[in-house]
Parts: sequence; C-alpha cells; structure tokens
Amino acid sequence: MMMKIMLTKSRLVTAVLLVFMLSSCASTGSTTVSKSGDNQTAYQQHVNLAKQYIGLNKRELARLHLSKAEQVHTKPDIKGLSQLYNGYGLLYQIEREMDLAESYFLKAVNSDPSDSVARYNFASFLFNQARFEESLKQITWVSKDLNYSRRPQAFYIAGLAQNKLNDGMAAVRSFERAIELSPRFNLAYSAVAKAYFEQERYLLARDAIGYYSALSGDTAESLWLLVRIEFKMGDAQAMAASGDRLNTLFADSEQAGKYRALVQ
Repeated sequence: MMMKIMLTKSRLVTAVLLVFMLSSCASTGSTTVSKSGDNQTAYQQHVNLAKQYIGLNKRELARLHLSKAEQVHTKPDIKGLSQLYNGYGLLYQIEREMDLAESYFLKAVNSDPSDSVARYNFASFLFNQARFEESLKQITWVSKDLNYSRRPQAFYIAGLAQNKLNDGMAAVRSFERAIELSPRFNLAYSAVAKAYFEQERYLLARDAIGYYSALSGDTAESLWLLVRIEFKMGDAQAMAASGDRLNTLFADSEQAGKYRALVQ
C-alpha cells in the first residue's frame, strides 16, 4: 500500500512539473511567420510557434517550426541557439526520447548559461528522472535570477528536490520563499503544510493547508492531511468534522478509507 501511495505521488509530481514546463508554451498568438527576410525575426517566430505547438502536443508542427528556425538561424549567434535547443529538449521529452532530450537541454544551457528558461526546463527534466542533486543545482541557479517570471515555481521545485534529498529544513525555506514571491501559489502551500507536519509543527501545517484549501478548494489529500494534523493536536471534534467532510466529498477515495480505518 505504501509503495502504491509513493508511486501515485511520484506520478503527480511528474505531471505537475510537466505542466510547469509546458504551460508557458501554449499560446493563442499568431501562427504566421514574417516574410520580411529578417532572419532573426523569422527565427524567433518559428521558435515561438514551436513552443506553442509543444504546449498543445502538436508534435509534428512543433518539429516543423524547429527545423525552420534552425534553417534561418544566424550562425554566429551561439547564444540564440539555446532557445532552439530548449525547444528540441521539450519535444523529445514529451516523446519519451530521454537521451535526446537531455542532450538538447545540455546544449541549451551550454550555449547560453544565462538562459533561465532552458535551465528551468532542464531542472524539471532531471527531477522527473529522479536525479535530484543535479536538478537542485540547476534550479538553484534559476531561483537567483531576479528577472525570471517563474521564480516562485523555481523555489517550489527546489523544495521538492530538497525533500527528496532529506533536507526538510531547506525544503521549508524554499516553499516559504515561493509563497513570499507568489502568495496565491497553491501548490507551495500544500507542500509546505506536508513539510511542517513531518517536522511536527502542527499549527503551521494547519494554517498552510487552510490557505491551500481557500485557494483551491478541498481535496481528498488536503482533508486527510488536516485530519492527521488535528489527530496529532488532540482536537477530536475538529478531526471528526474534517473526517466527515472527507467521507462526504470523497467517499470512494483512498484517503477516506484511511480515515474510516483510523476511527474504527
């Protein structure tokens, strides 16, 4: 049973990270490419279109535009290649060609070490390959980029990696930093609540899971965590109320079954 829970959580983390990686790819922007003869403009448009199609899982169209971007790229512009290589890395990752994906992510960060987008995606890739130390190294670099728009998510991934490396205190600091930067970042509240619970900081855990529920609504997992927090705090009435809510809203869930076993 424990192995099943761990596998389920692993799949969830993988899905979450893929959403982070791909959510910035999808767009409703124009699907036309400049015919002005400006190679750099055309290159950027093809790369952007490829990212949109990757986000939409239209892989052949993504591949087409990456190929076109490669054809019009100005050869001396080595740094500009990081965007192209990052696109190929994302494409090969969703195609489960992991060796190719890694080779292109490496090309991306090597061609432009300042490209936080490429490093972020590489860090997410490494995390999903259970290479947590390598992932943490890449995402820590990203988290220091004050101008990167996904900096809160970078701290969140850092916290996940630190948890996997059994550095719970560092993980809490990373999750807290993610919340400071983005107070409505619901996943960070859930993650820090679990970390607080593991550290027996039950009041903080209850507050954090309360914020998560306020932002996202109740889930079977969040209610089960709340039940365990209230059980540890000795608040039988609050635990029963949370347990009843879990049973009512998610009667067929694994968490509801655990609650019923707990109170029998």
